[in-house]
Amino acid sequence: MDIGIVPNTGKAVAMRLGDELASFLQARDIGYEMILHPSLTNLAGLDLVIVLGGDGTLLNAARLTSQVKVPVFGVNVGHLGFLTEVETDGLFPALEKFLAGEYSIEERMLITASVLRSGVETARYVALNDFVITRGTFARIIDLSIFVGDQHVTDYSADGVIVATSTGSTAYSLSAGGPIIEPSLECVCITPICAHSLAARSVVARADARITVHLNSVSEEVMFTIDGQHGFPLRAGDRVTIQRAEKPALFVKLSGRGFFQVLHSRLKMPQSWGGNHEE
Repeated sequence: MDIGIVPNTGKAVAMRLGDELASFLQARDIGYEMILHPSLTNLAGLDLVIVLGGDGTLLNAARLTSQVKVPVFGVNVGHLGFLTEVETDGLFPALEKFLAGEYSIEERMLITASVLRSGVETARYVALNDFVITRGTFARIIDLSIFVGDQHVTDYSADGVIVATSTGSTAYSLSAGGPIIEPSLECVCITPICAHSLAARSVVARADARITVHLNSVSEEVMFTIDGQHGFPLRAGDRVTIQRAEKPALFVKLSGRGFFQVLHSRLKMPQSWGGNHEE
């Protein structure tokens, strides 16, 4: 087995934990590589990638590992950590479970986006959580038309729109009033940001749908962001087409830990959402 260790290089605790993890693997004669700058080249051929960081570090790694079919295991050294599997103090017991085969591999749907300008593709991206079209700091509201396939769904006059996977439903989309979607339910959720209409609501589309967003007007700044990490400026008349990616992201999931338990612990929701109640 060859395991990649990807720490958040900006966090001292992640770097220290990476050294401890390296010693743990070395003592068990398990091959490992410390990867400070993840790329398709240095991730290909690994059996597992352990990510030491928050959701941002894991998002970046998962987009890459999906292309080379390598599963990721997230260890939370951030503040929230919806995607990470364990906290720092649970890493080594979790690894013992993994080495004993007490785990499963969960597929998470990715989405791709193509930015068309005057009918020509000018950019293409992959996201695990979401794509967001949003106004700049001083810009006015923007007008957007949403299509699913060839059907016109709605128009939004809003601060922007979020197109999220079920994985991303607990990220920005949730803050904007979107629904919580169980990750195993593959779909795409379209949620307006501060829409200037009480009738504006989130729309959930099937996983294989082609979502098209027409940017009808632009004042000063409109930005297209990918998983909240990368940005691309948009112009009036641009079209963004979003659809399911060919390859999913692969996550190591330990037995005995469910999605709603994570919700309960992360969002401090009432016990009825994630307590140990019998049916």
